[in-house]
Amino acid sequence: MFSKTEALSFNQPKFSATATWNSNGIIIANQSIVGQSPGAIFVNTNNTIYVANQQNHTIVMWHEESVNQRKIIHGNFTRPYSLFVTSNGDIYIDDGEDNSRVQKWSAETNTFVTVMNVNSSCW
Repeated sequence: MFSKTEALSFNQPKFSATATWNSNGIIIANQSIVGQSPGAIFVNTNNTIYVANQQNHTIVMWHEESVNQRKIIHGNFTRPYSLFVTSNGDIYIDDGEDNSRVQKWSAETNTFVTVMNVNSSCW
């Protein structure tokens, strides 16, 4: 599903030296939730997962150990190829491919603002 994902999270989880893969994994999202070609995925230090759905212009969030999305943020962005989440929950979204900007979604106000103009996507 993420074969065309361009950006991955900066968070590097720490695994035990004896960690093993669970062959009975749980699918938390399909194409109807994250779109056909999700452009970005980010996992913060609390293991909350953020995925940019390019088709629906949304960011979908899940808490650790949850199979139900926690929140869907609707935006006015197209083809986001990367996103970054700050420790206070603000989200920076690449919107450079079509709209020549980087947007910030404020967790406090639940609003978007343009924080930077760019000439192309931010990888």
